[in-house]
Amino acid sequence: MKKFFSSVAAVIALLAALLGLAACDTEKELGSLEDLSKPYAGIYLCEKLTLSGEDKLPAFEHIRLELGRGGGFTIRYKTQKGNEGSVAGTYEMDAQKNEVTFRAKQGLRTLSRTYPVEGGCIIVEENILGRLLFAKFKPE
Repeated sequence: MKKFFSSVAAVIALLAALLGLAACDTEKELGSLEDLSKPYAGIYLCEKLTLSGEDKLPAFEHIRLELGRGGGFTIRYKTQKGNEGSVAGTYEMDAQKNEVTFRAKQGLRTLSRTYPVEGGCIIVEENILGRLLFAKFKPE
């Protein structure tokens, strides 16, 4: 069972790494009122987490994704056994395309992933070692 939680924590850590650090464009032109107010900023709770169709959410006390108004985010998780972790970085929301892009610096590489936003929820689908990871983050 310990191995199971370690692998789930590793998957969450990998997901968090994919949603990692990046430089944000600081010289943007003033956009729409929606860009300025950032209605999507806030805390999102993971309400669904599956790996190859198997529900992994019960192994966690919580998984939270916070999108800040300044373009930064933090994802925090805590397993039922008390293991905790977090990753902070930046994000860009494209409200017209209903997409959010996260960038992660992993070693010397920078990874970039774009996920759809459906009904205000961020939908994550990643193929990890041939297994589909699905996560749905719903605004708190």
